[in-house]
Amino acid sequence: MSEGPNDDKHLKREIFITVASWVTAIMLCLGLLTMLFWQPRIAQSMQNQAIPVVDIPDYEQIASEANLPNFAPEMSSNELVRNQNLYTEGDQEFRTEAIHHTVVSGDSIWALSDTYNVSIESILYANYDILQDKSDNLVIGQVITIPPVNGIYHTWRSRDTLSSVASRYGATINDILLFIGNNLDLSNPEIAPGAQVMVPGGNRELVPISYAAVTRDADGRLVSGWDGPGACALGGGGLMGNGFFIWPSAVHYLTGNNYGPGHNGIDIGAGFGSALFAADSGTVVYAGWMNGGYGNFVVIDHGNGFTTLYEHLERISVNCGDNVFQGSVIGTSGSTGNSTGAHLHFEIRYANAPVNPWDYLP
Repeated sequence: MSEGPNDDKHLKREIFITVASWVTAIMLCLGLLTMLFWQPRIAQSMQNQAIPVVDIPDYEQIASEANLPNFAPEMSSNELVRNQNLYTEGDQEFRTEAIHHTVVSGDSIWALSDTYNVSIESILYANYDILQDKSDNLVIGQVITIPPVNGIYHTWRSRDTLSSVASRYGATINDILLFIGNNLDLSNPEIAPGAQVMVPGGNRELVPISYAAVTRDADGRLVSGWDGPGACALGGGGLMGNGFFIWPSAVHYLTGNNYGPGHNGIDIGAGFGSALFAADSGTVVYAGWMNGGYGNFVVIDHGNGFTTLYEHLERISVNCGDNVFQGSVIGTSGSTGNSTGAHLHFEIRYANAPVNPWDYLP
């Protein structure tokens, strides 16, 4: 009788375990059945869903394209085209001795300066006996000295010292001593009188040449300030310019020298025989041949302090003393005088002093 309750408890525990086992088995079966039922539909749904495809860019290609400019196979005919030249023309290596250049057609001091990599002033200094500090004195066939470096040659005199010569040209003693081409003994730099010594970096003032457009003779009459066959006596009451200049040629680009050291004007690329015009109204105060490299030469006094000069003309269409209006034809372009090719050397002067034409031309 005493074991009855224990048996009941044991029986109930077995019944509970059995029921729980069955419930767990049934739930597992239901889960498996559910997965078997829904799995095909889930797979179909995933298959039907559009998965975006991401393209991986080629970053090296992108970087290469980003650094390249747009290729333009052709250029407009209105643009200046400069042909590529991978090699520098002329002797631009370090030199210790001068080069002797024979002037040919088309040469100019500006072009020689660029070719040999020395300054315009240095070429003028080295050729004063030929050019007299004037770029326009360059003539075909001349032999021009091209110094090895920027500077000035000095002919040594017995009283000269390194200090005095360096000071004269704005250089230092070491500039002279250390230039290899001078071949100086640094411990005992003796220089014989008459020797040509290069002063690297040395300079001097260029000698200006200027003439008054109009002057008075011994009798007080107004006459041309330029002495030559194109001069004349002048009357009063000439035309006065307006101070606003036009181009003296239909061509508006340069060939040869620009305004600068040893060159008081600009060389306009007017073709042989092309018409030349008065840049402003005024009176012709010289019209004819002019020595000194000018060739056929016209000078117009504009009556307001300005004067314009026209050099190397082939033909002159005006006479000294004529009044001309702005734009009047005064002659044709040529290559007379000291010239290496057809062009117009054009100058503007104010109070007889050269001014930069680029400051006045439109």
